[in-house]
Parts: sequence; structure tokens; C-alpha cells
Amino acid sequence: MARGDRIAAARHLVGRQIGYLHHGIDLGDGTVAHARPHQFSRLFRGGSVVCTSREEFAGGSEIVRQTEPAAAFPAEVIAQRAERLVGTAGYCPVFANCEHFTNWCATGKTESRQVEILASRLGGLGTRVSAVASTRAAVATVGRLAGRPLLRAAGRLGIRGAFPAAVAAEVAAAVAEWTVHQAGRSKRDSRRAAEAAGLATSAALFATAAVAAGPVAITAAALAGVASWSGGSLAAASLGRLTAGGPRHPVTLPPPDPQA
Repeated sequence: MARGDRIAAARHLVGRQIGYLHHGIDLGDGTVAHARPHQFSRLFRGGSVVCTSREEFAGGSEIVRQTEPAAAFPAEVIAQRAERLVGTAGYCPVFANCEHFTNWCATGKTESRQVEILASRLGGLGTRVSAVASTRAAVATVGRLAGRPLLRAAGRLGIRGAFPAAVAAEVAAAVAEWTVHQAGRSKRDSRRAAEAAGLATSAALFATAAVAAGPVAITAAALAGVASWSGGSLAAASLGRLTAGGPRHPVTLPPPDPQA
């Protein structure tokens, strides 16, 4: 690690299974600038940017270097921007957390991939649940082509059965995306993992609901699960394009140095 590097260390919420990455800027002298709450038991009660030792920042975890999103400033400028903010009050886990701070120092934008994952998955759940309404019609259409057994399966795959499947698939996608991101993989890799997990879960749950109707119905139900997930993904992607370029997180930060 060198001065101006963005670094992160794992923090654990429940055992070692559920956690997040704590971000900071390496100042090159054994210290790290990072944003944190005054009390971790009161995350929404404020905090500030502090400068601590690397050991205190790491909290017993391995420190890893972060490279996404790509830095817009040289390493020295990043370090200077971080040093300027040391002592600045203001912290919110949703709008002004440690990752927002480090990305602002490196890119000038207040972004947090971890907040983005949670927000996009909550939004995705809404689009997928709304897509459930079309699932029954899709299965019924296929049923008219495949025969009466599939029509009976279509009845089982109405709103009541598809809703929990949509929720479970979105949860599986969220867990996969979060896990891959926490492992240090790229944004593209984490999104691909989420899509694969959600698709597989949706297909499996839809197929399980049609087990009693026989092999043909199971196959068609699995396809309906794939269609339900894919439709939700397309809707979420469209919504994302419509909202792209909107305002960033409303974090109040000092303007960049003139030299930046």
C-alpha cells in the first residue's frame, strides 16, 4: 500500500458470515483517514472523518487495496483531499459513509457500491413483484399449447405462489452480489453472480411448485421462473437507465483543491 491508495478492511456484523467493507485512504505514514460514526451502536447519530493508525483502521482484518471506481486524481492529490477532511463532522451510513468519503477523495463523486447494491436490490424486488402479475398469463399461454396438465400447474403458479418465489430469488441475488463484492471482485462480476443466483433460484422454486403436475409441467414452470426473473431484470435495467445521471447522494463536502 502507498500514500493515496484507497484501502478497505472487513467488518463483521453477525459472526463472520454477515459483514461489510470499511474504507479509508492510506496516508503513507502508517495512518489512515476514514469516516466513521461516533458510536457504532448509533450509526445515524453522526460521526466524522478521523485519522488513525493502520492497525486501528484494520480492526484485526486484512487490509486490501481498492481500485473501483477508477481514480480521477493522482495519488498525492487523493491523500491531500483526505487530509483536508480530517476532523470534518458528518456521517450517515446511507448518504455519507466511509466509502462515499474515499470515492470523493479519489474521483470527486460521492458513491458507495455497498449502498448501491442494497438500494438496487430493494428496487429490483419491487420490479420483480410487479412482474409476477404477468407470470400467470405467460404460463397459461404456454399451457394452451402444451396441454391440460400444464394448465393445472398454471393455477398453482398464480400470484400467491410466484410472490414468495420472486422475493426468495431477489434475496439470493442480493446475497450473491454482496458476497462477491466483499471478496474484492469487480462490479461486473458481482452483478453477473447476482443474476445467475436469482435466475437459478426463481427457476427452481417455480419448478418445485409444479412437481405434483408431472415432468412437462415442471419444465414449463421452470421456464416460467426464468421468464419471471428475466422480465424483472429488464424492467430494473430500464428503470436504471431512466434514473441514470440524476443527483448523487446529497453529501456536503468541501470543493476540490484548485490543483485537482
